[in-house]
Amino acid sequence: MDTAALVSGVASIVAVGIYVFLGWRLAQRPVSPESRLPARQFAIFWLGLAFVTAIGGIESLIAVATVPPLALVLALLYAELPLLCLVLWGLVGYLIFLFSGRTFVVPLTVAYAAMGAFLVALIALAQPDGVTIMQGAVGVHTATTFSAPYVILLVVGLILPEIVGAILYFTLAFRTKDATVRYRITLVSWSLIAWFGLGLLNLGTLLGGGLAAQVFARSLGVFAALVILLAYYPPAWIRTRLGVAGLGTAFPPAG
Repeated sequence: MDTAALVSGVASIVAVGIYVFLGWRLAQRPVSPESRLPARQFAIFWLGLAFVTAIGGIESLIAVATVPPLALVLALLYAELPLLCLVLWGLVGYLIFLFSGRTFVVPLTVAYAAMGAFLVALIALAQPDGVTIMQGAVGVHTATTFSAPYVILLVVGLILPEIVGAILYFTLAFRTKDATVRYRITLVSWSLIAWFGLGLLNLGTLLGGGLAAQVFARSLGVFAALVILLAYYPPAWIRTRLGVAGLGTAFPPAG
Protein backbone atom coordinates (compact mmCIF):
# COMPACT_ATOMS: atom_id res chain seq x y z
CA MET A 1 0.00 0.00 0.00
CA ASP A 2 1.26 3.47 -0.92
CA THR A 3 0.84 5.43 2.33
CA ALA A 4 1.76 8.73 0.73
CA ALA A 5 -0.96 8.29 -1.89
CA LEU A 6 -3.48 7.46 0.84
CA VAL A 7 -2.61 10.58 2.84
CA SER A 8 -2.69 12.72 -0.30
CA GLY A 9 -6.01 11.26 -1.40
CA VAL A 10 -7.70 11.72 1.97
CA ALA A 11 -6.36 15.29 2.26
CA SER A 12 -7.75 16.05 -1.19
CA ILE A 13 -11.20 14.73 -0.31
CA VAL A 14 -11.27 16.88 2.85
CA ALA A 15 -10.29 19.89 0.73
CA VAL A 16 -13.07 19.09 -1.75
CA GLY A 17 -15.64 19.22 1.03
CA ILE A 18 -14.41 22.63 2.21
CA TYR A 19 -14.32 24.07 -1.32
CA VAL A 20 -17.83 22.84 -2.10
CA PHE A 21 -19.17 24.26 1.15
CA LEU A 22 -17.59 27.66 0.53
CA GLY A 23 -18.69 27.75 -3.10
CA TRP A 24 -22.24 26.83 -2.11
CA ARG A 25 -22.36 29.49 0.61
CA LEU A 26 -21.00 32.16 -1.73
CA ALA A 27 -23.48 31.18 -4.43
CA GLN A 28 -26.34 31.76 -1.96
CA ARG A 29 -25.30 35.23 -0.80
CA PRO A 30 -27.51 38.17 -1.80
CA VAL A 31 -25.89 40.53 -4.32
CA SER A 32 -26.94 43.47 -6.47
CA PRO A 33 -27.92 42.79 -10.11
CA GLU A 34 -24.66 44.27 -11.44
CA SER A 35 -22.65 42.07 -9.08
CA ARG A 36 -24.47 38.84 -9.91
CA LEU A 37 -22.07 37.59 -12.60
CA PRO A 38 -18.86 38.35 -10.64
CA ALA A 39 -20.36 36.74 -7.53
CA ARG A 40 -21.13 33.63 -9.55
CA GLN A 41 -17.59 33.70 -10.95
CA PHE A 42 -16.22 33.56 -7.40
CA ALA A 43 -18.53 30.65 -6.58
CA ILE A 44 -17.49 28.94 -9.83
CA PHE A 45 -13.87 29.33 -8.76
CA TRP A 46 -14.39 27.36 -5.54
CA LEU A 47 -16.76 24.77 -7.00
CA GLY A 48 -14.49 24.26 -10.01
CA LEU A 49 -11.50 23.99 -7.69
CA ALA A 50 -13.37 21.27 -5.84
CA PHE A 51 -13.67 19.26 -9.08
CA VAL A 52 -10.00 19.77 -9.94
CA THR A 53 -8.97 18.70 -6.44
CA ALA A 54 -11.32 15.71 -6.59
CA ILE A 55 -9.63 14.49 -9.77
CA GLY A 56 -6.24 14.53 -8.07
CA GLY A 57 -7.68 12.89 -4.97
CA ILE A 58 -9.29 10.08 -6.94
CA GLU A 59 -6.04 9.41 -8.77
CA SER A 60 -4.13 9.29 -5.48
CA LEU A 61 -6.64 6.89 -3.94
CA ILE A 62 -6.32 4.60 -6.96
CA ALA A 63 -2.53 4.80 -6.58
CA VAL A 64 -2.82 3.46 -3.03
CA ALA A 65 -3.22 -0.02 -4.48
CA THR A 66 -1.97 0.20 -8.05
CA VAL A 67 -0.50 2.52 -10.67
CA PRO A 68 -3.41 4.10 -12.56
CA PRO A 69 -3.41 3.26 -16.28
CA LEU A 70 -1.98 5.94 -18.53
CA ALA A 71 -5.19 6.17 -20.56
CA LEU A 72 -7.19 7.05 -17.43
CA VAL A 73 -4.66 9.58 -16.16
CA LEU A 74 -4.52 11.27 -19.56
CA ALA A 75 -8.30 11.38 -19.86
CA LEU A 76 -8.57 13.03 -16.44
CA LEU A 77 -5.73 15.43 -17.27
CA TYR A 78 -7.35 16.54 -20.52
CA ALA A 79 -10.59 17.13 -18.59
CA GLU A 80 -8.78 18.90 -15.77
CA LEU A 81 -6.85 21.47 -17.83
CA PRO A 82 -9.88 23.29 -19.34
CA LEU A 83 -11.57 23.10 -15.95
CA LEU A 84 -8.51 24.69 -14.35
CA CYS A 85 -8.73 27.56 -16.84
CA LEU A 86 -12.43 27.98 -15.98
CA VAL A 87 -11.45 28.15 -12.31
CA LEU A 88 -8.86 30.85 -12.98
CA TRP A 89 -11.30 32.70 -15.26
CA GLY A 90 -13.73 32.87 -12.36
CA LEU A 91 -11.22 34.19 -9.85
CA VAL A 92 -9.56 36.75 -12.13
CA GLY A 93 -12.93 37.97 -13.36
CA TYR A 94 -14.13 38.43 -9.80
CA LEU A 95 -11.00 40.33 -8.73
CA ILE A 96 -11.14 42.56 -11.80
CA PHE A 97 -14.74 43.49 -11.01
CA LEU A 98 -13.96 44.21 -7.37
CA PHE A 99 -11.18 46.59 -8.36
CA SER A 100 -12.62 48.24 -11.47
CA GLY A 101 -16.38 47.68 -11.28
CA ARG A 102 -16.30 46.15 -14.78
CA THR A 103 -16.52 42.51 -15.84
CA PHE A 104 -14.52 42.23 -19.14
CA VAL A 105 -16.25 38.88 -19.71
CA VAL A 106 -15.51 38.54 -23.43
CA PRO A 107 -11.73 39.19 -23.40
CA LEU A 108 -11.28 37.08 -20.27
CA THR A 109 -13.27 34.22 -21.76
CA VAL A 110 -11.27 34.34 -25.00
CA ALA A 111 -7.97 34.50 -23.10
CA TYR A 112 -8.67 31.55 -20.81
CA ALA A 113 -10.28 29.48 -23.58
CA ALA A 114 -7.07 29.98 -25.56
CA MET A 115 -5.03 29.08 -22.49
CA GLY A 116 -7.01 25.86 -22.04
CA ALA A 117 -6.52 24.88 -25.68
CA PHE A 118 -2.82 25.72 -25.41
CA LEU A 119 -2.34 23.55 -22.32
CA VAL A 120 -4.12 20.59 -23.90
CA ALA A 121 -1.99 20.95 -27.06
CA LEU A 122 1.15 21.30 -24.96
CA ILE A 123 0.52 18.01 -23.18
CA ALA A 124 -0.17 16.27 -26.47
CA LEU A 125 3.03 17.65 -28.02
CA ALA A 126 5.02 16.53 -24.97
CA GLN A 127 4.13 12.90 -25.87
CA PRO A 128 3.02 11.39 -22.54
CA ASP A 129 4.46 7.90 -22.25
CA GLY A 130 4.02 6.87 -18.62
CA VAL A 131 2.53 7.54 -15.19
CA THR A 132 4.48 9.00 -12.30
CA ILE A 133 3.66 8.94 -8.58
CA MET A 134 5.57 11.40 -6.42
CA GLN A 135 4.70 11.91 -2.75
CA GLY A 136 1.23 10.52 -3.42
CA ALA A 137 0.50 12.78 -6.39
CA VAL A 138 -0.16 11.15 -9.76
CA GLY A 139 1.22 12.74 -12.91
CA VAL A 140 2.40 11.86 -16.39
CA HIS A 141 5.90 11.28 -17.68
CA THR A 142 6.55 12.81 -21.09
CA ALA A 143 9.04 11.96 -23.80
CA THR A 144 9.68 15.67 -24.40
CA THR A 145 11.04 17.86 -21.60
CA PHE A 146 10.55 21.59 -21.91
CA SER A 147 13.30 23.98 -20.83
CA ALA A 148 13.11 25.60 -17.39
CA PRO A 149 12.53 29.17 -18.65
CA TYR A 150 9.60 27.95 -20.72
CA VAL A 151 8.03 26.17 -17.75
CA ILE A 152 8.62 29.18 -15.48
CA LEU A 153 6.95 31.47 -18.02
CA LEU A 154 3.96 29.15 -18.21
CA VAL A 155 3.59 28.92 -14.43
CA VAL A 156 3.91 32.69 -14.02
CA GLY A 157 1.28 33.20 -16.72
CA LEU A 158 -1.14 30.97 -14.83
CA ILE A 159 -0.49 32.33 -11.33
CA LEU A 160 0.69 35.94 -11.63
CA PRO A 161 -2.69 37.43 -12.71
CA GLU A 162 -4.29 36.14 -9.51
CA ILE A 163 -1.56 37.66 -7.34
CA VAL A 164 -1.72 41.02 -9.13
CA GLY A 165 -5.50 41.03 -8.95
CA ALA A 166 -5.46 40.28 -5.23
CA ILE A 167 -2.90 43.03 -4.58
CA LEU A 168 -4.97 45.56 -6.51
CA TYR A 169 -8.05 44.46 -4.59
CA PHE A 170 -6.20 44.99 -1.30
CA THR A 171 -5.45 48.61 -2.22
CA LEU A 172 -9.19 49.27 -1.94
CA ALA A 173 -8.89 48.77 1.82
CA PHE A 174 -7.21 52.18 2.02
CA ARG A 175 -10.14 53.85 0.26
CA THR A 176 -12.87 52.93 2.73
CA LYS A 177 -13.64 53.71 6.34
CA ASP A 178 -16.22 50.93 6.61
CA ALA A 179 -14.84 48.38 9.09
CA THR A 180 -16.70 45.45 7.52
CA VAL A 181 -15.54 46.27 3.99
CA ARG A 182 -11.95 46.78 5.16
CA TYR A 183 -12.03 43.53 7.15
CA ARG A 184 -13.38 41.57 4.21
CA ILE A 185 -10.99 43.07 1.66
CA THR A 186 -7.98 42.38 3.87
CA LEU A 187 -8.82 38.75 4.59
CA VAL A 188 -9.86 37.84 1.04
CA SER A 189 -6.96 39.60 -0.68
CA TRP A 190 -4.18 38.39 1.61
CA SER A 191 -5.42 34.82 1.73
CA LEU A 192 -5.21 34.76 -2.08
CA ILE A 193 -1.85 36.57 -2.14
CA ALA A 194 -0.36 34.11 0.35
CA TRP A 195 -1.86 31.08 -1.42
CA PHE A 196 -0.78 31.90 -4.96
CA GLY A 197 2.45 33.61 -3.88
CA LEU A 198 3.66 30.60 -1.93
CA GLY A 199 2.50 28.38 -4.78
CA LEU A 200 4.65 30.41 -7.16
CA LEU A 201 7.62 29.79 -4.86
CA ASN A 202 7.00 26.01 -4.93
CA LEU A 203 6.61 25.80 -1.15
CA GLY A 204 6.66 22.00 -1.05
CA THR A 205 10.16 21.91 -2.48
CA LEU A 206 11.37 24.76 -0.27
CA LEU A 207 10.22 22.81 2.81
CA GLY A 208 12.23 19.76 1.81
CA GLY A 209 9.95 17.96 -0.59
CA GLY A 210 8.83 15.26 1.86
CA LEU A 211 5.27 14.01 2.25
CA ALA A 212 4.47 16.38 5.12
CA ALA A 213 5.82 19.34 3.15
CA GLN A 214 3.82 18.39 0.06
CA VAL A 215 0.59 17.91 2.02
CA PHE A 216 1.11 21.25 3.74
CA ALA A 217 1.73 22.98 0.42
CA ARG A 218 -1.41 21.44 -1.05
CA SER A 219 -3.36 22.56 2.03
CA LEU A 220 -2.72 26.24 1.31
CA GLY A 221 -5.96 26.38 -0.65
CA VAL A 222 -7.84 24.94 2.32
CA PHE A 223 -6.35 27.58 4.63
CA ALA A 224 -7.30 30.30 2.14
CA ALA A 225 -10.85 28.93 1.89
CA LEU A 226 -11.26 28.94 5.67
CA VAL A 227 -9.97 32.52 5.92
CA ILE A 228 -12.35 33.64 3.16
CA LEU A 229 -15.19 31.86 4.95
CA LEU A 230 -14.32 33.94 8.03
CA ALA A 231 -14.24 37.05 5.84
CA TYR A 232 -17.82 36.63 4.66
CA TYR A 233 -19.25 34.75 7.65
CA PRO A 234 -17.31 35.86 10.76
CA PRO A 235 -18.38 34.22 14.03
CA ALA A 236 -20.11 36.30 16.69
CA TRP A 237 -16.97 36.96 18.73
CA ILE A 238 -15.18 38.44 15.72
CA ARG A 239 -18.21 40.56 14.80
CA THR A 240 -18.37 41.90 18.35
CA ARG A 241 -14.65 42.45 18.80
CA LEU A 242 -14.00 44.12 15.44
CA GLY A 243 -17.38 45.74 14.91
CA VAL A 244 -18.00 44.03 11.59
CA ALA A 245 -20.96 42.25 10.08
CA GLY A 246 -21.19 39.01 8.15
CA LEU A 247 -23.47 38.28 5.22
CA GLY A 248 -27.00 37.94 6.48
CA THR A 249 -26.12 39.18 9.99
CA ALA A 250 -26.67 42.46 11.66
CA PHE A 251 -23.90 44.67 12.99
CA PRO A 252 -23.08 43.93 16.64
CA PRO A 253 -24.23 46.49 19.19
CA ALA A 254 -21.71 49.24 19.81
CA GLY A 255 -19.59 48.65 22.90
